[in-house]
Amino acid sequence: MARIPYAEKGQEAQGATHVYQQLEQGMGLVPNVVKLLGHSGPATQGIGTLLDIYFGQLSITDRVREIAYLTVARLNGCDYCQGHHVPAARQAGLLDMQIEDLGEDGFDSGEFSEPERAVIRFAYETTRDVKASDEAVEELKTHFSDAAIAEITFVVASGNFIQRVGKNLGVELES
Repeated sequence: MARIPYAEKGQEAQGATHVYQQLEQGMGLVPNVVKLLGHSGPATQGIGTLLDIYFGQLSITDRVREIAYLTVARLNGCDYCQGHHVPAARQAGLLDMQIEDLGEDGFDSGEFSEPERAVIRFAYETTRDVKASDEAVEELKTHFSDAAIAEITFVVASGNFIQRVGKNLGVELES
């Protein structure tokens, strides 16, 4: 149960309406995590920009993006994010057994390529320790460009941000 009410469409703060309209147009709905921030125009604009970048502007593959995000969601125990990102991961080509392996066991799993295991390790360490080890970063550098590493870092940090908003405010999966 949400710990504060959702700012439903028509109840959102000044400055949030444009974000609501864009999300409804692009996704077919305003996600509940956005509605929790919808009481503040600036907060809604911030998450709107983040989601726009996440879904429309990154150059990393959808598969790498979803591996990074779902690793964070599984480690944080965010059922809401898993509810949205498991289908996205499947659409990006991940198999159910791979999705199950994401998290602490993922960077040792034979179900992933070396570059994918490097992403999982980085996401895991960043989520657990805030700062990934030098070894995890070096491993990323052997497989990805600096731009891709910046984007993977953005995805991992975004996941941790969104999940802290959602978990703290009791976000529920849309019905």
